[in-house]
Amino acid sequence: MAESGSNATIIATIITVIGSVAVAVISNWDKIFPKPQVSPPPVTSAAPQPAPNGIPLANGNSEVPPTPAVIDISGTWYNPSAPANGSRIVQQNSGFQFSSWGMLPQGIGYESKGSGTVVAQNISYNYFAQYQNGWTSQGNCSGTVSSDGRQITATCSDNVLGTFVSAGIKQ
Repeated sequence: MAESGSNATIIATIITVIGSVAVAVISNWDKIFPKPQVSPPPVTSAAPQPAPNGIPLANGNSEVPPTPAVIDISGTWYNPSAPANGSRIVQQNSGFQFSSWGMLPQGIGYESKGSGTVVAQNISYNYFAQYQNGWTSQGNCSGTVSSDGRQITATCSDNVLGTFVSAGIKQ
């Protein structure tokens, strides 16, 4: 009789494990089996192609718009909602590297390093973070820079913290 009870426990445990694995697979199906990217068919045309700003010239060539100036974001930054959290950015042309430090709302300290680009008023960057409790995480962010280069707002996706908004003010 005791043998039948232990068999039932083993069977219940196996069913629980299978159910947990099934839930994990189903909830991450899009990551395990991403949809293939379909590229549009190539465009063939005998007509001259207009410039990005759409102004064709009489000779069939197109006027090329001037390249926008790169916004300078180099310097020291802080988070207005958590002033003890900061970053130091070193920029060269449109590329930059940074190091950041601070405290999570849960009281866990962190340091991070990363790199990214600024194109017009668009910013994107990747980072790797280390936390005082031994955790590590990585993520990527994209957002905007103010035209004067003194404010940054970005939405970030982190493999530990999830999605969050990051804001910075240049000192």
